[in-house]
Amino acid sequence: MNESNNQAPEAAEENTALTVIKAILGAMLGSVPSMFLWLVIGKVGYLAVISGFFMIMGELIACDRFTKNSRQMNFATAVVICSAVMAVNTYLCSRFVWAWQLSGILWENGISISVFECFADLGELNLDLGLDTDFGIFLINSYAFAVLGAFIGCKKLRDSRLAADIR
Repeated sequence: MNESNNQAPEAAEENTALTVIKAILGAMLGSVPSMFLWLVIGKVGYLAVISGFFMIMGELIACDRFTKNSRQMNFATAVVICSAVMAVNTYLCSRFVWAWQLSGILWENGISISVFECFADLGELNLDLGLDTDFGIFLINSYAFAVLGAFIGCKKLRDSRLAADIR
């Protein structure tokens, strides 16, 4: 009987770990459409709050779907997990947009380099071209727009019926 009591907390920890993994996976998959939107809008030279809004909404909705049967997942936990995933995705999208724009400029100046090569060597390219500060400012602006969109999305979602389902 004592062994079964010792196994119950381990099983609960495994369930918690599994719930968190499902939440992270859901958030990652839920953000894919908004990442494409971010790249398209970014390619034409804009940053938009709507990208952050759709990113957090997609992440929270997918997180909810992936953890539907879990009593351990609540709205606050989902927001924390999705915010962390969003921070990584915002960086990746911003880096890709910057690399895409940089490769186009280099290509126009006779330097043949792909977007993916720019993405991989972005730090070195920025330093060589003196663009490291510009990229930093671009990244800060990207995070500001993403946070604003996420704030609006979380507020709308918290006030909706979906928030009650996540709790």
